[in-house]
Amino acid sequence: MGNVMGKLAASHKWALGIVLFTTVAILAGVNWRIFKFEQLLNHGQVVRFALAPVDPRSLMQGDYMVLEYAIARDVRSALAPQQMQGQLLLALDEQKVARFMDFYTDQALGKDQLRVQFRVRGNQIKLASNSFFFEEGQADHFSAAKYGEFRVNAQGELLLVSLLDEKLQPL
Repeated sequence: MGNVMGKLAASHKWALGIVLFTTVAILAGVNWRIFKFEQLLNHGQVVRFALAPVDPRSLMQGDYMVLEYAIARDVRSALAPQQMQGQLLLALDEQKVARFMDFYTDQALGKDQLRVQFRVRGNQIKLASNSFFFEEGQADHFSAAKYGEFRVNAQGELLLVSLLDEKLQPL
Protein backbone atom coordinates (compact mmCIF):
# COMPACT_ATOMS: atom_id res chain seq x y z
CA MET A 1 0.00 0.00 0.00
CA GLY A 2 2.88 2.34 0.76
CA ASN A 3 4.28 1.77 -2.73
CA VAL A 4 0.91 2.69 -4.30
CA MET A 5 0.68 5.85 -2.17
CA GLY A 6 4.20 6.83 -3.22
CA LYS A 7 3.35 6.38 -6.90
CA LEU A 8 0.16 8.38 -6.46
CA ALA A 9 2.03 11.24 -4.75
CA ALA A 10 4.66 11.24 -7.52
CA SER A 11 1.98 11.42 -10.23
CA HIS A 12 0.30 14.33 -8.42
CA LYS A 13 3.63 16.18 -8.27
CA TRP A 14 4.11 15.54 -11.99
CA ALA A 15 0.57 16.80 -12.77
CA LEU A 16 1.09 19.84 -10.54
CA GLY A 17 4.35 20.56 -12.38
CA ILE A 18 2.55 20.44 -15.74
CA VAL A 19 -0.19 22.76 -14.48
CA LEU A 20 2.36 25.24 -13.11
CA PHE A 21 4.44 25.15 -16.30
CA THR A 22 1.34 25.67 -18.47
CA THR A 23 0.17 28.55 -16.29
CA VAL A 24 3.56 30.26 -16.43
CA ALA A 25 3.75 29.75 -20.23
CA ILE A 26 0.28 31.26 -20.74
CA LEU A 27 1.03 34.24 -18.51
CA ALA A 28 4.36 34.81 -20.26
CA GLY A 29 2.62 34.72 -23.66
CA VAL A 30 -0.08 37.15 -22.57
CA ASN A 31 2.46 39.53 -21.05
CA TRP A 32 4.63 39.36 -24.17
CA ARG A 33 1.60 40.28 -26.34
CA ILE A 34 0.77 43.19 -24.00
CA PHE A 35 4.38 44.37 -24.21
CA LYS A 36 4.24 44.25 -28.03
CA PHE A 37 1.00 46.30 -28.05
CA GLU A 38 2.55 48.87 -25.70
CA GLN A 39 5.59 49.15 -27.98
CA LEU A 40 3.32 49.60 -31.00
CA LEU A 41 1.27 52.22 -29.17
CA ASN A 42 4.35 54.17 -28.07
CA HIS A 43 6.56 53.81 -31.14
CA GLY A 44 4.30 52.96 -34.07
CA GLN A 45 3.87 55.27 -37.04
CA VAL A 46 0.58 57.19 -37.16
CA VAL A 47 -1.80 56.28 -39.97
CA ARG A 48 -5.42 57.35 -40.38
CA PHE A 49 -8.14 55.57 -42.32
CA ALA A 50 -11.34 57.20 -43.52
CA LEU A 51 -14.30 55.36 -42.02
CA ALA A 52 -17.72 54.35 -43.19
CA PRO A 53 -19.33 53.57 -39.77
CA VAL A 54 -22.15 51.06 -39.59
CA ASP A 55 -24.56 49.93 -36.84
CA PRO A 56 -23.70 52.00 -33.75
CA ARG A 57 -25.47 49.72 -31.25
CA SER A 58 -25.48 46.10 -30.18
CA LEU A 59 -27.91 45.08 -27.47
CA MET A 60 -25.93 41.94 -26.63
CA GLN A 61 -22.50 43.56 -26.37
CA GLY A 62 -23.31 47.09 -25.24
CA ASP A 63 -22.63 50.17 -27.28
CA TYR A 64 -20.17 49.82 -30.10
CA MET A 65 -19.58 50.91 -33.65
CA VAL A 66 -18.82 48.53 -36.49
CA LEU A 67 -16.00 50.05 -38.51
CA GLU A 68 -15.84 49.81 -42.28
CA TYR A 69 -12.82 51.38 -43.93
CA ALA A 70 -13.31 53.54 -47.02
CA ILE A 71 -10.28 51.95 -48.73
CA ALA A 72 -11.91 48.51 -48.40
CA ARG A 73 -13.83 48.90 -51.67
CA ASP A 74 -10.59 49.72 -53.55
CA VAL A 75 -8.85 46.73 -51.98
CA ARG A 76 -11.82 44.44 -52.67
CA SER A 77 -11.91 45.41 -56.36
CA ALA A 78 -8.16 44.71 -56.74
CA LEU A 79 -8.15 41.36 -54.89
CA ALA A 80 -7.37 38.14 -56.71
CA PRO A 81 -10.25 35.62 -56.34
CA GLN A 82 -8.56 33.39 -53.75
CA GLN A 83 -6.47 36.04 -51.97
CA MET A 84 -7.42 35.95 -48.28
CA GLN A 85 -4.59 37.88 -46.63
CA GLY A 86 -1.45 39.83 -47.29
CA GLN A 87 -0.14 43.35 -47.02
CA LEU A 88 -1.31 46.57 -48.60
CA LEU A 89 0.92 49.30 -49.95
CA LEU A 90 -0.49 52.64 -48.81
CA ALA A 91 0.38 56.26 -49.50
CA LEU A 92 -0.05 58.84 -46.74
CA ASP A 93 -1.09 62.41 -47.41
CA GLU A 94 0.19 65.35 -45.35
CA GLN A 95 -2.41 64.59 -42.65
CA LYS A 96 -1.38 60.90 -42.45
CA VAL A 97 -4.60 59.73 -44.13
CA ALA A 98 -4.00 56.47 -46.02
CA ARG A 99 -4.83 55.80 -49.65
CA PHE A 100 -4.61 52.31 -51.18
CA MET A 101 -1.97 52.04 -53.90
CA ASP A 102 -1.37 48.33 -54.47
CA PHE A 103 -0.53 45.10 -52.71
CA TYR A 104 2.86 45.04 -51.02
CA THR A 105 5.27 42.57 -52.63
CA ASP A 106 8.60 43.34 -50.93
CA GLN A 107 9.20 46.48 -53.00
CA ALA A 108 11.10 49.36 -51.45
CA LEU A 109 8.83 51.84 -49.70
CA GLY A 110 8.89 55.41 -50.93
CA LYS A 111 8.59 58.52 -48.83
CA ASP A 112 5.17 58.68 -47.17
CA GLN A 113 4.41 55.04 -47.99
CA LEU A 114 3.84 52.16 -45.62
CA ARG A 115 2.58 48.62 -45.58
CA VAL A 116 -0.20 47.18 -43.44
CA GLN A 117 -1.51 43.69 -42.96
CA PHE A 118 -5.00 42.75 -44.09
CA ARG A 119 -7.19 39.67 -44.24
CA VAL A 120 -10.52 38.84 -45.82
CA ARG A 121 -13.24 37.36 -43.60
CA GLY A 122 -16.80 36.94 -44.81
CA ASN A 123 -16.15 39.18 -47.84
CA GLN A 124 -15.03 41.98 -45.49
CA ILE A 125 -11.59 43.54 -45.58
CA LYS A 126 -10.18 43.50 -42.05
CA LEU A 127 -7.24 45.75 -41.29
CA ALA A 128 -7.27 45.86 -37.52
CA SER A 129 -10.26 46.13 -35.28
CA ASN A 130 -13.55 46.22 -37.15
CA SER A 131 -15.41 47.46 -34.10
CA PHE A 132 -14.96 50.19 -31.52
CA PHE A 133 -16.59 49.78 -28.10
CA PHE A 134 -17.56 52.80 -26.03
CA GLU A 135 -19.42 53.70 -22.87
CA GLU A 136 -23.17 53.17 -22.91
CA GLY A 137 -25.08 56.23 -24.06
CA GLN A 138 -22.20 57.64 -26.14
CA ALA A 139 -23.45 56.46 -29.55
CA ASP A 140 -24.39 59.98 -30.70
CA HIS A 141 -20.96 61.30 -29.73
CA PHE A 142 -19.07 58.58 -31.63
CA SER A 143 -21.41 58.61 -34.63
CA ALA A 144 -19.48 61.74 -35.70
CA ALA A 145 -16.39 59.58 -36.36
CA LYS A 146 -14.97 60.07 -39.84
CA TYR A 147 -11.49 58.60 -39.33
CA GLY A 148 -9.77 55.95 -37.25
CA GLU A 149 -6.28 56.71 -36.00
CA PHE A 150 -3.94 53.75 -35.79
CA ARG A 151 -0.34 52.97 -34.99
CA VAL A 152 1.52 50.65 -37.34
CA ASN A 153 4.84 48.90 -36.81
CA ALA A 154 7.49 47.84 -39.32
CA GLN A 155 5.77 44.48 -39.85
CA GLY A 156 2.50 46.17 -40.85
CA GLU A 157 0.56 45.34 -37.68
CA LEU A 158 -2.11 47.92 -36.82
CA LEU A 159 -3.51 49.05 -33.48
CA LEU A 160 -6.59 51.29 -33.27
CA VAL A 161 -5.83 54.26 -31.01
CA SER A 162 -8.84 56.57 -31.37
CA LEU A 163 -11.68 57.77 -33.54
CA LEU A 164 -11.44 61.22 -35.09
CA ASP A 165 -13.96 63.75 -36.40
CA GLU A 166 -13.89 65.36 -39.87
CA LYS A 167 -11.19 67.80 -38.69
CA LEU A 168 -9.01 64.90 -37.50
CA GLN A 169 -9.63 65.78 -33.85
CA PRO A 170 -10.07 62.95 -31.31
CA LEU A 171 -13.62 62.25 -30.18
